[in-house]
Amino acid sequence: MALSETENSYQGGEEEDADVIVKTCVLGGFSESSETRTLIGSLPEIHEAERVKEVAIEKFKVIMDRYQEQPHLLDPHLEWMTEMLLNFTRSENSPPSLVHLSFKFLFVISKVRGYKIFMQLLPHEVSDVHPVLELMSRQDPKDLETWETRYMLLLWLSVACLIPFDLSRLDGHLESEGVKIREPIMERILAVAK
Repeated sequence: MALSETENSYQGGEEEDADVIVKTCVLGGFSESSETRTLIGSLPEIHEAERVKEVAIEKFKVIMDRYQEQPHLLDPHLEWMTEMLLNFTRSENSPPSLVHLSFKFLFVISKVRGYKIFMQLLPHEVSDVHPVLELMSRQDPKDLETWETRYMLLLWLSVACLIPFDLSRLDGHLESEGVKIREPIMERILAVAK
């Protein structure tokens, strides 16, 4: 009798485990696509309102965290999300608060999907090295609020530096009548990395 009670309780445990497994595998796709698109599209309007911005960040984290166990479901949507957010960071008209907010969103995506997969989505042309380096050089390393921006820029710079080209091609003419205009690109990258 004791044995059959033990077997029944063990079988009940298996059923509970199966229910847990089924519940975690219920996601069949990225069902919050339109909500996420709307949320990302609203960043230019909300980046200055501190309370609204915090709510948007938390909402985005909640959406993305649902896919922590099945991040591959985000793959068909990663490109448009990344492109929308990078457009804000590349725009000359974007204020620093919008740039930082965009990088916070990019960090959340990279955290859920994994930086190795996410890195492949970052633009990695020769023409991207200077803008990323410029954005990186404008960062204050002591500002604890913008660490996600620095992290994402270092990630982006690291993938841009993997391009097989001679970095000295980006230097152009460094001297004009014996006066040094700016440091070589390699020295700038090393200085930023330090």
